[in-house]
Amino acid sequence: MATPTVRRLLGKTANPYLMTKAKIKRTEPSSPSLREILQKGNRQELRALFSFTHADSEAAVLLKFNLWARHFFPQYFKAGDAPFHKDIDTFNYRVYRGMLSSFVDIVFRGGAKTTRTKLLMAFVISNDLEHSRKYLKVLTEDGSNSKQIVTDVYNMLISERVRAYYPEIFEKTTEKREETMSSFTTATGVKMRAGTVGTDQRGQLQEDARPDFIWFDDFETRKTLRSAVETKAIFDNMEEARTGLSKDGGSVYTCNYLSERGNVHRLVQPLPGREVLIVPIRFKGQPLWDAYTMAEINRIEAAADDFAGEYLCVKPDTLVLTKWGWKTIALLRVGDKVVTHLNREQKILRIMQSNANDLLDITVNGKVVTITKNHPVLVVRGSTKDWVPAGQLTVKDFVCVIPHGKLKV
Repeated sequence: MATPTVRRLLGKTANPYLMTKAKIKRTEPSSPSLREILQKGNRQELRALFSFTHADSEAAVLLKFNLWARHFFPQYFKAGDAPFHKDIDTFNYRVYRGMLSSFVDIVFRGGAKTTRTKLLMAFVISNDLEHSRKYLKVLTEDGSNSKQIVTDVYNMLISERVRAYYPEIFEKTTEKREETMSSFTTATGVKMRAGTVGTDQRGQLQEDARPDFIWFDDFETRKTLRSAVETKAIFDNMEEARTGLSKDGGSVYTCNYLSERGNVHRLVQPLPGREVLIVPIRFKGQPLWDAYTMAEINRIEAAADDFAGEYLCVKPDTLVLTKWGWKTIALLRVGDKVVTHLNREQKILRIMQSNANDLLDITVNGKVVTITKNHPVLVVRGSTKDWVPAGQLTVKDFVCVIPHGKLKV
């Protein structure tokens, strides 16, 4: 159950993340205030404040998480939260709790999605009294990235301040790891392991107990998108991992590279029990997180190799094919159907407008097509035919198709 102090503070507050100091001071004089517990509470009081079970409401646990993260790791909160951070926390927790089967977290590079997910992992390992998830797995395209995530979570748990309040997590280990590690198991029975999406997951499932929480991070890059074979292999391996989850297991996908021919594009398709969050770095000319100014965003755009792909921004006059012909994104609405590069109709789930200037004019046989840098183009290079991002085309390439049928030569 939630502690009396937390339950009183929640009350009828619509958004517990936005509680003010004045609201915190409304606790009864007979009991310590939330601020007093955080500042002067002993180990027993603080652990009671942060711990949770299935009996606690979602709002209570998310409040506990935000208090815990700020109490132990204030260095990650130098900038205030963005509105979409609440969505990240909520959907991550719902997957952990089994209320969602998957969460596709497509937030621009630098949007803190990875940091908040790592913090939640450390929080639940420390404070879930039931340890309802025993086997957490992290899969990335580059194995060093997944090992770094596992190491980061381990170092959070072994940090001097956390260890003073949770000595039972690692009974003997006391030192942080400088080199990366592929796995760890706590004394409380929770395992976290790193792996790659380039590895066939069927053998993995035979060798180990089935994971009950999988985090896919950085599973797609411009490099992997150059090969349709590699892109498909990654998706197949992710599906093997997802379908190999334990009963009621869930998966989180954190990514920031959105391409029409990639796996992220496939993951935004609606499925029962799936939530999709898409957040560009700016919307209608304004930053979506005040940690960035427009001047900083303009500098990022000038320096980025693929601003549209990594920061999820395209111009509103970008052309998209529908069965009725070509239309600009600005004219489309949620629910409209568009034709993908595989010549399949898909319904629009969300539309984000931006003033990004990331288009290229491709001229072939006197015909001009304007597309984004990460738009797939089928070309022949030597004896090889493959899809490549438009931004990588050269005058030596032989263009076969620029989807979705606008230009065929």
